[in-house]
Amino acid sequence: MAWLAVISMPIIMLMAFFFFGKIQEVFKQSDEAEGNMSETFQNTLTGTRVVKAFNREAFELDKFEKKNRIFRDFTLRVIKILGFYWSLSDTICLLQILLVVVVGVFEARLGHITVGDFFVFVSYESMILWPMRNVGRILSDMGKVSIALDRILEILNEPIEDIMSGETPEIKGNIVFDHVHFRYDDGNEDVLKDVTFDIKAGQTIAIMGPTGSGKSSLVHLLTRLYDYQSGSITIDGVELKRIQRKHLRKQVGIVLQEPFLFSKSIFENIRLANPNADLDEIQRAAKTASVHNVISDFDQGYETLVGEKGVTLSGGQKQRIAIARTIINDSPILIFDDSLSAVDTETDAYIRSALQRVSKGITTILITHRVSSVQSADKIVVLDEGRIIQSGRHEDLIKEEGLYKRIYEIQSRIVKEVV
Repeated sequence: MAWLAVISMPIIMLMAFFFFGKIQEVFKQSDEAEGNMSETFQNTLTGTRVVKAFNREAFELDKFEKKNRIFRDFTLRVIKILGFYWSLSDTICLLQILLVVVVGVFEARLGHITVGDFFVFVSYESMILWPMRNVGRILSDMGKVSIALDRILEILNEPIEDIMSGETPEIKGNIVFDHVHFRYDDGNEDVLKDVTFDIKAGQTIAIMGPTGSGKSSLVHLLTRLYDYQSGSITIDGVELKRIQRKHLRKQVGIVLQEPFLFSKSIFENIRLANPNADLDEIQRAAKTASVHNVISDFDQGYETLVGEKGVTLSGGQKQRIAIARTIINDSPILIFDDSLSAVDTETDAYIRSALQRVSKGITTILITHRVSSVQSADKIVVLDEGRIIQSGRHEDLIKEEGLYKRIYEIQSRIVKEVV
């Protein structure tokens, strides 16, 4: 009788481990399918204006249905595998109990065991068998958890950026690039090649060049989002790599080419750069960025929620709020990475005029495609394919043959044709 009570347990355990290995991959596929479906849904909601503008509702709905169908198919596969396992394990357990009952009755009638022994065996059988059967449930739950854990560990195992080590010098804004070469980790060639120029504290320097010439990469180096492979960058005589990242980013205010706003109020988005700023300071920054009147027209004013990624605002409004956020940081170095591209020429001129008033003594770097935005700069650096091909003031560069003069002539001709 004793061996009959445990004969199915090895079978149930082997089944549990077999199904655990089989279902783990399906759990992974189901999890990825759910992520793809959620991403599609989120992108469609965030880009709802674009979807409507290009009459893509039916296309986006069909795309979501396809992702949803894939997720449903994987979910059904999980249910089928688990259903088959539970049905089979329940059948084995019931057959096991039935076998013990039949043999027990037969043994009791022969007098080999007492009726009391028979009921003890049946009770013990249930007490042992059903918990053993639940091992399969535990293993299936482990399959779900292990997939989720793998995705979490993938993030946790990423090396943490060290933002605390390094020097914290007083920064005034003297910047020197000396034969700097830089390439991205996954790149095959240098994005910046032998870049050499300097900026005096309080100067305004403009960086121009075609798309892909390395303008934004240069900005990423100044904020130590990446480190250069060779050459030297110094700020006030201190090698950039020796400066603490946290300290550096506090001293360098930057408006990125693609402004990002959090799903909070306009007030909270601007104050993000300076948590101690009050409403008056935020309004002054907004006026400088030529966005105060726009904000005031909203029913909730500065308490207006901007939605996911600022979806309720236009591109120009988002950029101007991002500019206000940078201004309020009161940094000795300001970088504008093509951040006026989404505003009209008149607003561009107003913002530049306001910035000149508030940025006296502040080192300012303008990255732009508009010649009108850089004419008053103390120095203009022209990049092409990662190299500096021209450098000087506007009035000097338009006199020499080169890329800057061609850009100036093209833009001047367009302005005349429009007028």
